[in-house]
Amino acid sequence: MHNLEAWHDFYVMMGGSAGALVGATFVVATLAGNIEKRTIGIRGFITPATVHLGSVLVGAAILMVPTLTPLFLALLLGVGGLAGLIYGVIVYFRVTTLNIDMIDRCWYGIFPVLIYGLLGASAVLIFLKDIDHGLELIATALVALLIVGMRNAWDMATFMILGGPGSPDNEPTKQ
Repeated sequence: MHNLEAWHDFYVMMGGSAGALVGATFVVATLAGNIEKRTIGIRGFITPATVHLGSVLVGAAILMVPTLTPLFLALLLGVGGLAGLIYGVIVYFRVTTLNIDMIDRCWYGIFPVLIYGLLGASAVLIFLKDIDHGLELIATALVALLIVGMRNAWDMATFMILGGPGSPDNEPTKQ
């Protein structure tokens, strides 16, 4: 697709950034995985952050395919946006049952749902032959997903390293 040539460096940077953050997230999960009471953090919060960062990585890789047609791009974005939207809703309902701050509910639940909705909207724009606006919307969505994944990975890294509510470091000592 000719319109993507101008975006080449952007998607190389996005894919590299997302890949590095996925790797760092795996390191944190591995280091904190043996701490007994932090399993909820790994399963409940690091996995969604990794999924969002992985979505950026896969999205950047797809957009680097030189023979990509607008119809195929719209199909991939539509499927990816819908899958992300469904996953985001599941995560949202999971985090609403936990005792966490509203800001964390937004970053872990609401923002990802909205962003995956943007990917779906970009699929519609590209399908309707509004390629330039569709590509701008994809870029916006992938940057937003990168920020959400990065923020959430950092949030969980600090929680797991420093301890948080319910972590072994904050348990009352028995006398």
